[in-house]
Amino acid sequence: MKLSRLVVVLLPLALTACVTTSKRQTKLMESADLTISAAALRVQVRSLADRFSGLMEVAGEAALKGETDPELRRNRLLWLINGIPAMQQALFQPDPLAALLDAWFLVAQLRVYFDEAQDTPPEIRALADSLLDEMEADIRNILENAGPDTNYERGRSLVYEKAAENPVDRSFAARRGSAVYLAEFTARAGGSALQSIGSVTESLDDLVARIDLNAEWIPKLARWQAMMLADDYGLETLQPTLEQVAAITGTIDSLLPALESAPDLIARERQAVLETVDAYLEETLAFVENQRSILMQEDVRTEREAVLTALAEERAIVLAALADERRVVLEALHEERLDTFDDLESLVDGAVSRQLDRLFLKAFVLIVVFLAGLAIIAFLFARSLRNRGG
Repeated sequence: MKLSRLVVVLLPLALTACVTTSKRQTKLMESADLTISAAALRVQVRSLADRFSGLMEVAGEAALKGETDPELRRNRLLWLINGIPAMQQALFQPDPLAALLDAWFLVAQLRVYFDEAQDTPPEIRALADSLLDEMEADIRNILENAGPDTNYERGRSLVYEKAAENPVDRSFAARRGSAVYLAEFTARAGGSALQSIGSVTESLDDLVARIDLNAEWIPKLARWQAMMLADDYGLETLQPTLEQVAAITGTIDSLLPALESAPDLIARERQAVLETVDAYLEETLAFVENQRSILMQEDVRTEREAVLTALAEERAIVLAALADERRVVLEALHEERLDTFDDLESLVDGAVSRQLDRLFLKAFVLIVVFLAGLAIIAFLFARSLRNRGG
């Protein structure tokens, strides 16, 4: 009985590693008539976060490589800085099916964005189409294996219909997700009408996965932001000084042939020009060092502090959850120990009582036997006396 009570106490603790696994499916999955479990779908969807982020990074870096136009460079850096976090946020929604649909919705919004962009170079458009096709193929593979009654093509038409009504810009700041349309998607795709999406709690495993993902991607995001700051405040400011240095160099080259016949004049002019060039170079180097110091001391430090703060908050959440679990286990074990001691005390008291009863019984029997023996001896002795008197 005590062992069964301990199992009852410890079993919920073993299940708290994923608080949403107590139900096989979420309400949204049940309404879509899927056969896959929520846990299995969650593993597949969470795995897309790192993969899709990597695909977007490769495409963004390829588009950025060799690009010299400031506006195009800024657009592609914004794609990396804003697009990757938006995709990760979509794929880490608590409900795994809602997360998959929101990621699909974002892919559709990106495709609509590139379709409507008139200034996109053909090679960049081809790169974007290849990236989005690969993402959508992964989403299709998961959906088609989630249940026998899924209708991918009909669902795709609904996703793109709503994505066209809710486009995104390059900042992704005003992006509207798919949560508002989930009920309509489910009903129009042939499933039962969605009455309630339900409340799905984010699990401890999801928090750990997001911490690991942030540890990998936040430094990259900081690097891209630093590159954009350098483009915005560094290169344009340095350009006039560099043009002045180039003009001085051209002047020196044009004067050298005419001054070959006057060594003294050449030496003086050369010295003056070199001093001027040195002064401009020192000014340029001082400006570059000042800009570099500003970027390193302010922007990079701010990003580092933000990363450390986010990691500290996530770590505090994880440690608090673990502390609560440990406290519950210790309390349960303490209660079991007290119950065990009570049972042992009862058993010992009963055993001692039974042993005393047995000892009293044996003593009584011995006393009776002893008295009986005395009576017999007295009887025999009296009889012997009577026989002698007769």
